[in-house]
Amino acid sequence: MKKNNVYYTFLMFRNLSRFPQHSYLGNVDTSVRWFVLPLIMTFLLTLTLFVSNSRADTFKPEPGNEDIVLPMPGDTSMVFRPVYIGENDEPYAMRKFTVGDPSGGFKESPTTVVLGGAFVGEDNGRKDWLYYIGKYEVTEAQYAAVMGLSNGETEDTLKSQYPVHNISLFDAMEFIDRYNQWLFANGLDKLPKNKSAVGYVRLPSEIEWEFAARGGSKVSDDDFDRKKPYKGNLADFEWFSGPKSSHNKIKKVGKLKPNILGIHDILANVAEMTFSLYQIEYYQGRMGGFVTRGGHYLTSEKRIRSSLRTEEPFYTGSSKNGFKPNRKPTMGFRLVISSIIYADRNTAKHLKTAWGEYRSGKGADMPAAVSVSPTSVQTDVKNVDAFKHLKRLKVELRKMGSIPEGILQEMGFLEASMGDIKFILRQADEDSAFAWAKIAAERGFFIFREFRKLPTLNKALKIAERSERTKMAEKLKLRKAELEQNIEKALTSYSDSFRQLATIAPDAIEKGFEKYINFLLEHNAPDQLRVLKTVQKHFDAYRKDKRADKDNWKQDFMNIEK
Repeated sequence: MKKNNVYYTFLMFRNLSRFPQHSYLGNVDTSVRWFVLPLIMTFLLTLTLFVSNSRADTFKPEPGNEDIVLPMPGDTSMVFRPVYIGENDEPYAMRKFTVGDPSGGFKESPTTVVLGGAFVGEDNGRKDWLYYIGKYEVTEAQYAAVMGLSNGETEDTLKSQYPVHNISLFDAMEFIDRYNQWLFANGLDKLPKNKSAVGYVRLPSEIEWEFAARGGSKVSDDDFDRKKPYKGNLADFEWFSGPKSSHNKIKKVGKLKPNILGIHDILANVAEMTFSLYQIEYYQGRMGGFVTRGGHYLTSEKRIRSSLRTEEPFYTGSSKNGFKPNRKPTMGFRLVISSIIYADRNTAKHLKTAWGEYRSGKGADMPAAVSVSPTSVQTDVKNVDAFKHLKRLKVELRKMGSIPEGILQEMGFLEASMGDIKFILRQADEDSAFAWAKIAAERGFFIFREFRKLPTLNKALKIAERSERTKMAEKLKLRKAELEQNIEKALTSYSDSFRQLATIAPDAIEKGFEKYINFLLEHNAPDQLRVLKTVQKHFDAYRKDKRADKDNWKQDFMNIEK
């Protein structure tokens, strides 16, 4: 900007000198003109540099509608943008969406996740949960305002609009702690609240980061799934490597267009640290280093995408040269404002009251519930997702113009096949339920009969010990140990059958038990029918708690009347 202003000043001077009768100077003698012109030039140049410098004195982020502006030490501030989840303000209102992208390979395999908010706000007249994310990456000026100047830094750092970089995760966490402490003492009234709980700043989770990077609830499902969230030229929005963009140099924040949520530079300039530990499948598997999201000014344009994620080690170095906290010139961070969940006692009561309805309602389709649901339920959820993507595919094809009859026919066959698969799976569920109900009942009946042998065996053992019939007592002890071992093995098989049965849809399980009851009635098996009631009771408890309870099962079998 400074070079451009100086350049224009030079052009003005050149024009003045070229035209003797220029209106700026009138009919001034040539010698006088050449004396005056350098003075004018000096004045204009000084004025230009003053204006340019005054603009860069202190980075003052520009707040917009709905922004939250938090004060900072010194003459600066930090601006945050709201990210609404697009649901409602119910206690368990959450947004289910897919992170990742096939272009990222196994490291970014598309995965369904769920996100909630930290505060309740109003979006277009509707209450909704939201969280706040930094409008810009944290700058060197903001970092220095909290942490102070380090060795070698000058006062110019307090004016720097460049994102802070070459700091470790531990440095970022120390900055966050100091900034929170300063806010609690100097800007408490500026922080948003979750009921009585005051908000605080922290690093975003990688799920929060990607939701915001993709455009959150402000874009359609189709646009949310885009590899890049922009429809225009990427260079208008992000700093990537090469002459079309960054020229391989770090850039000042906020100089390019923001995304639809008003967030600047989120996919590049510097890679951004998150509060998440790295797992290949996002939330399962081995825990590694910490996650950074997005690219940076050395990342090629073709690699810039909303799903880009990297594992970063906490420390770098070697056993020979020693280790130190990981710092990179391409790594920085931005903050979010969040809050605790249990803001007060009423919140805890409200969550407890709403849990049952949520878990049996909308929550039943969420990943946490689906993970312990019957296989058929998991299949249904995937089936619904497949139908949704098929529908969207049709929409995209229609946008391209007329769809060939052959493609329409094949898509119709695909829909019909998916419907047939659903019916076949239901039939398979009922058959499996009968088989596993039968196995569980037979294991239960075996355990019942083995327990029935124990009283007689214990009585015989006492008599043998009293009469000092040593050999007989030893033989009876071995028999008792064998009996108890049989019971333990049968209980293991019994619980395994419950685990298999629990993977089947509840309505199919009911039909499976009904079918087995009819089977026992046809074969006149009253003892098995009596034991089956206990087996069903055990399974109902297992399905609810997802836990085996062998001690109580043993007691129940021993208490069954003959």
